Order: sequence, then C-alpha cells, then structure tokens
Amino acid sequence: MRYIGSKDKVLEFIESSIVDTIGNLDGATIADLFCGTTTVAQHFKRQGAKIISNDYMTFSYAFQVAYIRNNEIPTFDKLANKCGLNNYQEVLQYLNDRNGVKGFFFEEYTKEGTKNKAYQRNYFSEDNAIRIDSIRSKLEEWYIAKLISQDEYYILITSLIDAVTKVSNTSGTYGAFLKFDEPRKSKRLELEAIDIYNNGQLNECYCEDIFDAIKHIEGDVLYLDPPYNSRQYPPYYHILETVTLYDKPAIYGKTGRRPYNDKLSPFCMKNKVSNALFKIVAEARFNHIFISYSTDGLLPQDEIMKILSPVGKIDIFEASHRRYKSNSNGEEKSGLKEILIYVNK
Repeated sequence: MRYIGSKDKVLEFIESSIVDTIGNLDGATIADLFCGTTTVAQHFKRQGAKIISNDYMTFSYAFQVAYIRNNEIPTFDKLANKCGLNNYQEVLQYLNDRNGVKGFFFEEYTKEGTKNKAYQRNYFSEDNAIRIDSIRSKLEEWYIAKLISQDEYYILITSLIDAVTKVSNTSGTYGAFLKFDEPRKSKRLELEAIDIYNNGQLNECYCEDIFDAIKHIEGDVLYLDPPYNSRQYPPYYHILETVTLYDKPAIYGKTGRRPYNDKLSPFCMKNKVSNALFKIVAEARFNHIFISYSTDGLLPQDEIMKILSPVGKIDIFEASHRRYKSNSNGEEKSGLKEILIYVNK
C-alpha cells in the first residue's frame, strides 16, 4: 500500500548500513517501534532476526500480527468444524462470495449513503462499501463467537485492508477523497491471500505509545522511523483505523475523520520533537540505535546531532531518495536525502 514515509525504496540502504556497522543480522533481536505498514520489520525478519514491532495505529497492529508475529498461516480449525471452511483460501472465498450489507461504510463513505446528509463523501463505490460492511461484520461475529483466533482475525483484517486500499477513491491517503471517480473505484473489492515469512523466531508485537513501549522493550538493535514532519498520521489513515476497529466512531467534517486528539504525536510538533527524540534514545535499552531521517523534516540534521551527542557516539549514513507524495502520483523528484543516524550508546 502507498504510505507516507514508506521505506520500501531504501530497504537495501538501511540493511547495508546496519550490517556494515554491527555485522550479520541473523539471530539478532531487532525492534522497529514506529513500524507503520511493517515494511522494514518484514525485511529484517527475512534476514533471520527476531523482530519486536510496535506502532500506536491499530491498523498497523493488524499488519504486525499478520506479517511479524505469525510464521505461518493458521489452520482456521474452528471454522472448519463449525462452518465447513477448511483452510485460509476457503475462508477468503466465502467472504468474497458474501452478499453486501448496508452498514457504516455505506452510510458514511459513499455518495449514495450520504446524499441526504450535511456532507457528501465519495471514498468508495456503493458495491464496495457494502462488501466492506458485510465482510467486516462477519469477521467481528466470528471473533466474538471465538470461531477465529486473534491471529486469524488480524490476518483476515489485513487482507481486507489490502483490498480496501486498491478500491479507495483517493490519491493514496485518506485525508480527503477525490471529487472525480478514479478507475480503481469501480474495481470489485476482493480479499487475497497474504504471504508470511517464517524466521523461526518468537516475534513480538505491540500497539503502544512509543514512550510506554521504550520502557520495557530491549534487544540488540533499535530501529526508529518517527514522522519528523507536521503531518499527523491518524487523519491520513482514519479509514484504515475504522476498517480495523469497526467501532462506528463519531466521525466529523467533510472527510469523515475519526477523532484523534488522543493520538497527537510530539514528533509532528516543532516545539516538542527535540525533547521527544532525546527521551526515546536516552531511555532505550539498546546499545545500537539507528534512526531514519529525511532532510525535509522538522529538525535540521545539525540539531539532531546536538540533541543526541550526550547519549553516545554518532555516525551518519546518507542515500538519495524519492519521497512518497500523495498528490504527485506517488513520487517526487528532489534533492531529498534519506539519512540513517547511528547512535552507539
């Protein structure tokens, strides 16, 4: 999926910088505590490292459980016994074949459902919205009835999130919908199987505030990718949070955002980011800390060096980079640099 700040295009740079510094990652314990869509955590997992992941966004936790905690697809035994659905593929097919239901997504995020409301919204086609409602309500029914485990629940939610991103009438994030209909809006939403890599490790996943997580998580390598800009993530991915929680929140405004005052990140506030960064690194129970940073961030590089120099020895790795920008078809060519800051405590 398209994601602000995605490190998908700089994975090799991140890996080589860490390996050149500390050696082979096989068997190391690596924590990714702003893990987002788990792109970096999955990459480390494929290197044989034990992964500890965290993010305060709930949709990220679904991704973490699916891709990081699990080393194989669960068997869905209880659904087999109760509903005759014998494996993951049969479960996906059953969900894909369900009739649509007019629920929260239809009523709040389609032109048809909002035509008589204060705000008319155009995130999804009617058909896809009622399919989202139908599938998501069935997953909740199964989970409450204990017919699927938490791992199975989040694997299926991850498949649904992936499907939702492919039919959303947006430019890539959910800060706003498009006024016109993109071709993807008319595609039929279909759940697809996800791929899971087995690293043979007992990986751990958390959905906590970073300042809580840093107090109890420890290991060999800490990788941090905080936002560093003024864009708070919750309003850009509110739809995916609601897909995950399906809690019918009290949304507001033209774009139908969830309330998110309880999830404001200090890393997106110029007057708070310096103290936040120092606190995380100072409290981290890791000797090797690598921090991703790009040159369009709130903090200048020399200020970061000044903030972190009391904590340990600092080295800098740099690579050219094209950043994700939702209103420029995905990428923007610029002199932007991706920087990896190494702190040896």
